[in-house]
Amino acid sequence: MSDPVKEDLFMDRDLQYSDARNKAIAHIGIAVSSSGKIRDFLSDKGYDADVIEEVIEQLSEEKYIDDVRYAGKILRARSGAKAEGRLKLASRLLAAGVASDVISDVLSDSAYADENTIMDVIRDRFPADSFSTVPSETKRQLAKAIRYLESRGYSSSLALSSFRKLLNDVE
Repeated sequence: MSDPVKEDLFMDRDLQYSDARNKAIAHIGIAVSSSGKIRDFLSDKGYDADVIEEVIEQLSEEKYIDDVRYAGKILRARSGAKAEGRLKLASRLLAAGVASDVISDVLSDSAYADENTIMDVIRDRFPADSFSTVPSETKRQLAKAIRYLESRGYSSSLALSSFRKLLNDVE
């Protein structure tokens, strides 16, 4: 004879899973989302952790949730003049709910090396003809440019050496 309490628990869990899955899909809509965003969303709705993980696993298999694609979307938006240093990108991806292992894999690509992305920012944001020919004014403009690059997650030493490299390439 079966235990009615156990049957109720399984029924409640099945209903909770179904409800959580439907809410997650409705929340995602037509866009792709990260596992962390959906985990937070379902947790805020009060679903059990094991149900949440099962829903995330299933939706990942069905490609409703794809941390790699979601990270790619963020990284494409942060290119060229809007590029950021690796640490700042990693922080941004983590805040967006992308899994840590995916962040490591995606940012291991040399295209996201600070030495490469900073040059994109400098070329797009600070063209050579934008600096004054008056030394004191140039120094002030360079200091301002370095502060800007620091705000984008680059070190001041990398910013300075990148400007030097750019000047050497021009000469």
